[in-house]
Amino acid sequence: MRMKVIACRVMIDEMRGFLPAGVETEVFEISRHIRPKRLKEDLQAAVDRMDGTCEFILLGYGLCSNAVVGLRTRKSRLVIPKIHDCIGVFLGSHQAYLDEMKKEPAFFLTQGYIRGYQSDRSGPLDELEKVTRRHGRERAEKIVGELMHPYKRLVYIKTAQAADVEADREYSVAMAARFNLRYEERPGTSELLRCLASGEWDRGFVVIEPGREATLEQFMD
Repeated sequence: MRMKVIACRVMIDEMRGFLPAGVETEVFEISRHIRPKRLKEDLQAAVDRMDGTCEFILLGYGLCSNAVVGLRTRKSRLVIPKIHDCIGVFLGSHQAYLDEMKKEPAFFLTQGYIRGYQSDRSGPLDELEKVTRRHGRERAEKIVGELMHPYKRLVYIKTAQAADVEADREYSVAMAARFNLRYEERPGTSELLRCLASGEWDRGFVVIEPGREATLEQFMD
């Protein structure tokens, strides 16, 4: 088999639309990001399972708190989008993400994020509920409020691949209202995912040769 995929729940649904039929995928839930060191270990274990069984291992992750730094293969090539945060994938680049944040700090949602949060109950609304059960409403409001405090707006990124957008909008509007954020929508893109799936890796991707490992510097230039 020419390629296999390891991806975050955030990316996999949109990515599948571009993959050839029958490509093997392994999907990790969003909550794995909470412990980047453990995420790195899990990613390396998944890479090791696929290594040598295909020509290319495609990673549906960005730098993600350096979780991909140090990943390595022995036989297959490893391909990773050159982005820092998954949101950059849906905005088209890491620079597009930085530009949005310079306008005004925003908490971003995509269909992949929403479905991921609903799958493993890891979103801010879920965290508020969990902390409330453990520590009471007042303490929960303070803890989660501090987490969301830097943001001034909630931006739902709608890509052409997204389905059932009304359900996404209902979830996003409710979250914005709960945390007193201004709600916005903006068009997004799945172009990086299309390029990743189709082998167009000349720009915007890090390709790791067998015997080498991913470095932080490869994501910085």
